[in-house]
Amino acid sequence: MPKCQNCEGHITADFIRVFGIDGEAHRCPACSTNSDLKEGAGARGDAEP
Repeated sequence: MPKCQNCEGHITADFIRVFGIDGEAHRCPACSTNSDLKEGAGARGDAEP
């Protein structure tokens, strides 16, 4: 099962496809706001919590 690189929470492959990059997601809805995810927090490793 895919996991968030930040909090290790469960995420789906579809979430990674939409919000991640290179098959990884650095943030998820459990550890980031939806607006931050929309701005690219899921793809960036440097996103603030």
